[in-house]
Amino acid sequence: MKLIFGAKGQLGSDLKKELDNLGEKYFATDKDEVDITNIDFLRAYIKTMCKNYDIDTIINCAAYNDVDLAEEEQEECYKVNMEAAVSLATIAQDLGLTYLTYSTNFVFDREIDNYLYNENVGYIEEDETNPLSTYSQSKREAEILISDLLENEKARIYIIRTSWLFGKGNTNFVDKIIELSRISDEIEVVDDQISSPTYTKDLVAFSLELLKRNADSGIYHFTNDGTVSKYDQAKYILEKLLWDGQLKMVKTEDLNSEVKRPKFSKLNCKKIKETLGMQIPHWKDAIDRYLKEINLI
Repeated sequence: MKLIFGAKGQLGSDLKKELDNLGEKYFATDKDEVDITNIDFLRAYIKTMCKNYDIDTIINCAAYNDVDLAEEEQEECYKVNMEAAVSLATIAQDLGLTYLTYSTNFVFDREIDNYLYNENVGYIEEDETNPLSTYSQSKREAEILISDLLENEKARIYIIRTSWLFGKGNTNFVDKIIELSRISDEIEVVDDQISSPTYTKDLVAFSLELLKRNADSGIYHFTNDGTVSKYDQAKYILEKLLWDGQLKMVKTEDLNSEVKRPKFSKLNCKKIKETLGMQIPHWKDAIDRYLKEINLI
């Protein structure tokens, strides 16, 4: 049985829906029920759950994801993204449970002028990282400490890096573009941030498949297929919505944000494709399905 933390966010919500569809039993908690930053309580809670129920897997969907606010709330960001994530991994290992948690493409940073649309482009799991913000640093430090546990084969541990997540539950880039299309005739979007959008439903499907097949422990990359800029992603969404306003290109520097974001952070997903023998849906297909899910097309 799976024990889920961060169950009310967009990823946790879709995870619960998929487990319900599969007829699998699980326990799902969120921060209003279990404070994962209270390490002593967390350990006692998980031990009690394991004693009373057949818990074999912990899935951590909880995260501090506000990249800008994290610079002001660094302590809280580290408590959730680093300390709690590592504590869950340690507890899982001590109890012989499988553990799965999520990280981010923001641990990388590369500025390039040209890129190609094929699966050989992008960062592989072993590439050198270079986090630029408190948010990305907290995620990277968690990766390092959790990876140190991989040498002990007592339990399976998975870290899935993903990017530009969208789905029902929390506000995301797709939702922001939809909302802007309703209130504005002119929208500005950066054209120099390049990666791959990820639909929570697809991330959930591949996450559960990793667990089902008892794949090797380690770091995996998962996004929807294809590579795109924020501008071109917004353009695709707005065309689907038949919006007749003006979409303008801007540069990251024009946004006057004090937080640095990677210009190129495309994740190469070849490893998870080969491990599972599955093809990943293209990001355009994923956005189409999401827009249908929320009844916009």
